[in-house]
Amino acid sequence: MLTNEKLNTIATKLSPERPIRSEQLLKGRERELVDIERELRHFHTIPFIYGDRGVGKTSLARTAAQIASNSDREHIYIPCAPGARMLHIFREIGEELLKQIFQDSAFQSICNKVEVELSLNPKIRSSFEKKAPKLDEFSDANAAVRTLKQLDNLLPLPDRTIIILDELEELNDSDRTHLAYFIKQIGDQEFSIKFILVGIAENVHELIGIHHSVPRYVKEISLLPLDAQYLIDIVENAATSIDVHVPRDTLFRIATVGNGFPHFAHLIGKAILIEAIDSDSSEITTSIYKAGVTRAVNDSTQELRISYEAATQRSADYFKHLVWALAHSDVVDIRIDEWLRLYSELAHTFHWHRAEEKKLRTAISNFSKESCGEIVTNTPSRYGSSEKRYRYKRYTNTLMRGHVRLQAENEGFTLGTQNFL
Repeated sequence: MLTNEKLNTIATKLSPERPIRSEQLLKGRERELVDIERELRHFHTIPFIYGDRGVGKTSLARTAAQIASNSDREHIYIPCAPGARMLHIFREIGEELLKQIFQDSAFQSICNKVEVELSLNPKIRSSFEKKAPKLDEFSDANAAVRTLKQLDNLLPLPDRTIIILDELEELNDSDRTHLAYFIKQIGDQEFSIKFILVGIAENVHELIGIHHSVPRYVKEISLLPLDAQYLIDIVENAATSIDVHVPRDTLFRIATVGNGFPHFAHLIGKAILIEAIDSDSSEITTSIYKAGVTRAVNDSTQELRISYEAATQRSADYFKHLVWALAHSDVVDIRIDEWLRLYSELAHTFHWHRAEEKKLRTAISNFSKESCGEIVTNTPSRYGSSEKRYRYKRYTNTLMRGHVRLQAENEGFTLGTQNFL
């Protein structure tokens, strides 16, 4: 296989920079994929996918939509930008539906239907007269629902049109209220168009608030980090496709760095296989792995790199070592006392100079500040409780644990306590 062919093959197997859209490449989500596909094809509740950043929510949503849509009809993907308003998102949905109507071969009969049935809707009539998918801003949620329902009635095979609303965590409280209302109306007014909702949260209520009617309209799909074997399978499958052998201990190390987040399997796998191709090697040797880890660090998300550097590039090493100690734990939330114990354990193992506890506690407090990249935050209250969990800490970005482990790996230290036996 030629070099360019190998690189193209890797690109089809490993994708740290964009979501997966292939059932064959979506590892470890078979049950959830079946549930979502079944709901989209046969039933009427709205799949609502939620979980931590980097667990594969968007990949699952887009793969399910790809399968359940007509082969000749692309699903509609709409991310909520920071500060996005729900009424603007409703308009964007409407304009995307108009695009599909204008592209459809039955366009002329649809135009006739507009003339006969929808002549009183100025928004839709104006778009058809100009043959341009443009809508004015909606004045309120009711106006949005009326127009979208009429477009639902116009669209050929609307039940095969799937709209993904992603990054719902970006909405503010008032816009989440609009979203909850819209979810209810999708059910009450019997929309045929299908929706998938996606967002970062520990439960659905974080994304749409507490609305007593909403739960019966949605099917909650909670995504947890994957088992280590799935991360191993991602890398091994890609390596096998270009006839490169990855030793088991290397696969274990990649799975340990990833800690259940497929993003890191894709990131490191891509990096080490590129190094293997450049070295014309059929095996991932120690030197190739080290070069790949360095490449993966450089290719990691800028947001993670900036936050990590702000927290660790200090005159004293204990700042970095504390950040590493938090990454050494396999759990999301950790008591400060346990964090300090892990630091002491690693300091003993790796022969670091051990800072005094007062300095360590001050550093932990500072990690939540902008000057330290806001790398750490307090663990939020448990759902249904007003308890403030000041004694518990977590990384602000859930992908940071993997990034820190990758940084440590690049310096020759393996973090994480996962046992593969």
